[in-house]
Amino acid sequence: MRKNCFSVLALASVLLVPNSSNAQFADAVVAYVPGTGASAGYTNPASALGEPSRVTPGAFGGPVDPFNSAYQGSQLVAVGAGGSLTLAFKEPITNDPSHPFGLDFIIFGNAGFAITNGNYSGGGITDGSLYGNSTGSSRVSVSSDGVAFYTLNPALAPTVDTLFPTDGAGNFFVPLNPGLTGSAFGGLGLPGIAALYAGSGGGAGYDLAWALDSNGQSVKLSSVRFVRVEILSGKSEIDGMAAVAPGAQSVMQDFTNNPLTQGWNTLGEASLFQWNVTNHNLEVTWDSSRSNSYLRLPLGTILTRNDDFQVELDLLLTDIAGGVNPAKPGPMQLAFGFQNRDDTQSTNFNRGTGAASPNLVEFNFFPDMGFGPTVWPAVYSTNSSMNYNGSGDFSIFDLPTGVIMHIVLAYTSSNQTVMTSVRTNGVLVGPITSARMATNSTALSSPFTQFKVDTFAISSYSDLGLAAGPFASSILAHGVIDNLIITFPQPPIQHEQSTIASGNWQQSFISRTNWNYVLQATTDFRTWSEASSTRTGTGMPLVLQDTNAAAFNSRFYRVKASRAD
Repeated sequence: MRKNCFSVLALASVLLVPNSSNAQFADAVVAYVPGTGASAGYTNPASALGEPSRVTPGAFGGPVDPFNSAYQGSQLVAVGAGGSLTLAFKEPITNDPSHPFGLDFIIFGNAGFAITNGNYSGGGITDGSLYGNSTGSSRVSVSSDGVAFYTLNPALAPTVDTLFPTDGAGNFFVPLNPGLTGSAFGGLGLPGIAALYAGSGGGAGYDLAWALDSNGQSVKLSSVRFVRVEILSGKSEIDGMAAVAPGAQSVMQDFTNNPLTQGWNTLGEASLFQWNVTNHNLEVTWDSSRSNSYLRLPLGTILTRNDDFQVELDLLLTDIAGGVNPAKPGPMQLAFGFQNRDDTQSTNFNRGTGAASPNLVEFNFFPDMGFGPTVWPAVYSTNSSMNYNGSGDFSIFDLPTGVIMHIVLAYTSSNQTVMTSVRTNGVLVGPITSARMATNSTALSSPFTQFKVDTFAISSYSDLGLAAGPFASSILAHGVIDNLIITFPQPPIQHEQSTIASGNWQQSFISRTNWNYVLQATTDFRTWSEASSTRTGTGMPLVLQDTNAAAFNSRFYRVKASRAD
């Protein structure tokens, strides 16, 4: 059985201690004014850089949780009335409505939940009130260039250093539900609090859509790199800032630039895919007389029936004809969608037979050759079984030529369904709505097992491997593709950091559920051995540690991630 893995390489030796990567945390101090009331010993603004505190060091330290907040000057910077702190992010914070709750970044403070059950039985119970929190007011502003700052609407932006207390066991890139109030935590201990946190590391979430100009008018910001906190009254303490990680990522290709310079590559007949430098679109020829040919984009992850993903694009067909080879009079499909790279470049792959094309989730259109023009969202499993449940799996209607169509192909894991839609000028084309698949969808049939795809491709399939005969097929079509958007889950290894702890090398990263992880090591890049036990991802931070590093002068490391489903 073939293993799919993704790796992060690092080098450890007695001479090298690499810096941690803080790309998604604030990583530079731009300006700091302590203000009135900032506590002595808490005026080092660098304390707010990097990852917020997970553990407080020292004899009286321990894990940071909602009952036990960070409290040392090395962990917190204080800002008093009239003071301010401006931090910069190496990577921009993006304004993305698809972020959880629409929030784009998080500020972590010193507040903790007060324990109110006196004897601390059961590890403590809170009534939802706070200690160490700000009792004053704050203003949060953001900037793209560090010069023009825009205030986040004070009616919406929470006061810095209030809800929600930091949980060092949580994910610092995931915000809490902003609808929760302190009273929601009343009567809860740590297990109940953790349930409401739902994996989050706490902190107060902020939305770039709240930005206002000096006249109080809304400003649309696509991204920012600078965050300023001003304390108007009282005092706040700040432990860190983090950009929110989206639950999914989108790749947008409007063909302003040559896709071959944007991570795309070709296989087969590259001449079938021509970037139009003047019109900024992609001219495609689907020609089955040529070898299997693809313009493809590696996704950097593996998608299965347990993931949600989709593609949408604009297609202008100029002409299309099936059965162009008289010896192969049937229609072959015009196709684009998701594939497994290794499978589709195998010499055994043959889409035309319908029996040797594993691991596909794609949009297919067959021109009319006497049985009706057919739109079919095709899904093939790892053993080349297709999702055929009968005639309800496809729709009989024609795609127009000379008209721009907006086509969507989407797979939803919750109901194991693939959906397609075709619209011109916003109007649904053809009788899709009356066909079984759209109600716009068709569920995968019960014998269907699994698919694994790792690449998006515009595919021109070949008829060269098909024996001539009445059931053999061929196609020739020309069209233009533009405004392509692919949405899919994040890679299995995110926000990776490398450190040496107590003389042992360790890799930490945000994991994903349904993935297994193991730390591997080598001294020569030829032979890799497992340096840690295998751990299953939870969607939260995961640490893999080599406890045998002392036996080597130097070792190279990688994290191997493989699908568990």
